[in-house]
Amino acid sequence: MRFRTRPECKRWISPGETPSPSAFRLRHAVAGRYGVRNSVSTIETDVTVESNYLRAVLAQWASGVVVVTTVRADGGRHGMTASSFTGVALDPPLISVCLVSTSTTCRMIRGSGVFAANVLGHDQQNIGRRFASPVWNAATDRFAAGQWDTASTGAAVLTDAVAWLDCVLTACHPAGDHTIIVGAVQDAATPRPIAPLIYHDRTYHEGIVR
Repeated sequence: MRFRTRPECKRWISPGETPSPSAFRLRHAVAGRYGVRNSVSTIETDVTVESNYLRAVLAQWASGVVVVTTVRADGGRHGMTASSFTGVALDPPLISVCLVSTSTTCRMIRGSGVFAANVLGHDQQNIGRRFASPVWNAATDRFAAGQWDTASTGAAVLTDAVAWLDCVLTACHPAGDHTIIVGAVQDAATPRPIAPLIYHDRTYHEGIVR
């Protein structure tokens, strides 16, 4: 294993070379910054990236678009657009979505214990924008656009989505100002396997046509 004696040093230490005392001290200091928390190795650091800059950098990652739906306390439907969605495991079947911890959607999923992820097609930008709008009240029914059905959990699923997954909440993992919501998939379908809707650099794009 090769390492530098100090950050400003230009010379690498060869595998058979004896490092200097200063190199040993640096290696010891760096090793001391490692900790074990819940059996996970971490590095403690005070270095952070400014949030607006990080948002701009992360916007360069292209992702699909889903509408996450759940059940309100009064039995009504609720949903929001999200892009931080991913598959987690096949056995057991798990997916996750990352939501702002203080958001209404996060709170409602915690309360209902169920949610569905609806993958949007390239021609469903209007639905993506509708559910992304922060303006919502009883008179503005987001579900008025699109054809919606009710899955076994009670969450709404888009009947002409590229795909949908109906889930029971299994875990909530705090992660900074967000919460990673993990769900066990109870049912899933691919009603309309067309090109997906892609979100990149704060803009919707049409996915690859199959």
